[in-house]
Amino acid sequence: MGVRKKTTDIRTYQRKWNMNIGVILFAVILVYVIVEILLSVTNRPTAYYEVGEGAIVKNVSYTGFAVRSEETVASTKDGYLNFFKPEESKLAKGQSVCAVSDDKLDLSSKEEDAGESQLTDDEKRQLLSSVRTFVDNYRESSFSEVYSVKNTVQNLYDKKTDQNKADRMSATLGEQGEGSYTLCQSPKDGILVYETDGYEDVTIDKVTDKMFDKSGYKRAESRENQKVSEGDDIYKLVTGEEWYLVVRMDADTAESLLKRSSVTIRFLKDDEEMVAGLQIEKKDKDTYYAYLTLDSGLVRYAADRYQDIEIQIENVNGLKIPKSAVVKKTCYQVPSEYVVSNGETGEQGVLIYEDGKTRFQAAEVYYTDTQKNLVCIDAKDLPAGTVIQMQNSNNTRSLTDTIRQSGVYEAGSGYAVFTSIDIAAKNEDYYITGNGVANQISNYDRIVLNAKDVKDDDILV
Repeated sequence: MGVRKKTTDIRTYQRKWNMNIGVILFAVILVYVIVEILLSVTNRPTAYYEVGEGAIVKNVSYTGFAVRSEETVASTKDGYLNFFKPEESKLAKGQSVCAVSDDKLDLSSKEEDAGESQLTDDEKRQLLSSVRTFVDNYRESSFSEVYSVKNTVQNLYDKKTDQNKADRMSATLGEQGEGSYTLCQSPKDGILVYETDGYEDVTIDKVTDKMFDKSGYKRAESRENQKVSEGDDIYKLVTGEEWYLVVRMDADTAESLLKRSSVTIRFLKDDEEMVAGLQIEKKDKDTYYAYLTLDSGLVRYAADRYQDIEIQIENVNGLKIPKSAVVKKTCYQVPSEYVVSNGETGEQGVLIYEDGKTRFQAAEVYYTDTQKNLVCIDAKDLPAGTVIQMQNSNNTRSLTDTIRQSGVYEAGSGYAVFTSIDIAAKNEDYYITGNGVANQISNYDRIVLNAKDVKDDDILV
């Protein structure tokens, strides 16, 4: 009988799977990191801008031709000319201005005069007081006051030097004896100017294009101990307080100023600003003359026929907003009676009338003009030709004409909210808001800098 083989029954059991929490956490973190890397690569970060006050100033530079009330004074004899007063001094009628002597005068300072040019104690105290007041009250915004202090110091020393010179002239003329010289007295009140240029009799209605050409401008200047003949013009007096600058400008600039009766001008010579009366006259197709009327500052500019100035064309203050932050929406302006509120959701919108029935359509309201009784609403879901109906009335109107309303995305609430603005001025980089009803932005508001990168109601991070 054969031997029976013993068989072995081997079975494979499925191993029980043990969950490893560390592996799961690692996988979640890995996925999160990958997603964040992809988002940072594909999405630009949202940049913000805090709205602040600013201004846009537009100035245009010109050279003005000065027209003043001027009178030349001629020498009454042959001789040598010397002045008692410096140029641009204010003279009273009958005051001695200069002397014409038979011989040249030696007016060089003597050693004994050196002490006379020194300031007295009272003059020193006056000077120190002016400087100390300036230093104590100095602000960077008022830097122009430096020139006022400079003029105070300069005038004090000039006054001292001029008096010494006049004394020396009187003493020297006395040594020559009577009959050897003639004193010239001012025929009227005015400002002394040593130069004459032949334009003393020109009035504003006689100014021509040729007069603006400085290349051919010539003037005769009187100098100390200059030889003069009887009848020669030796100086002129600028009289009166009112004077004019005539400016030649292009058509575009002139038309922007036609409705203005005054402008602010800045003299490039000393950075002084003045308000001038303005009249504009058209000369030909492309040329206009602007007549600027001034009633002050004559003593500073009496000796200059041509004045380099800047005319302030525009100076608008408001909230300063970068151009990149501004977008435009297509809107309708409708009477405020046509705007209704949804009683369930609280949304604002209009009642659309079609097929004899009305239905509510939500529409964002950008601003309300209470004076004109108008409301600006978003036209996104309201095609042209849509008929809307006034609530509790049979009055209807068709939506046809649209406007483009400027605005920014306000970011204070955490998502992009379109907020309308009223633009008053602009330059290459910024807008300045005005005070119109459309301006809904406020100082220190936080807005999206790159408006094209977001959409309405986007969540901002």
